[in-house]
Amino acid sequence: MRMKKAPAIHLVPPGHIVLSEWNIVIIKIDGIAYEKFLGLDVNTNEYRISSPVEEYDAENRIGYTASGSVYQLVDEPGSLHSKAQEVYDFMANPPEDLGKEVKVSLKFPV
Repeated sequence: MRMKKAPAIHLVPPGHIVLSEWNIVIIKIDGIAYEKFLGLDVNTNEYRISSPVEEYDAENRIGYTASGSVYQLVDEPGSLHSKAQEVYDFMANPPEDLGKEVKVSLKFPV
């Protein structure tokens, strides 16, 4: 049996992030839902997944997260950048022996 490799995860301090090709990913673990921004950080050209979303202002394309980060969203939500899609695909297919029920979906249509 071949195990899939997880995308590299790096902890980064809160800040002002400019995100493109993004969506809000909904992660339900044992029935408890978390919403997080997932997309391409245009400053680093790498994927970025946020801490839980606390506020999302669609009209002004700005979001605030539990860690204190501010997300400026440069385009409409929808399809993920390929780097962010890789992270989403990994999360959407958790290991069978995880011991928790995990469901992952996108909030906005693609």
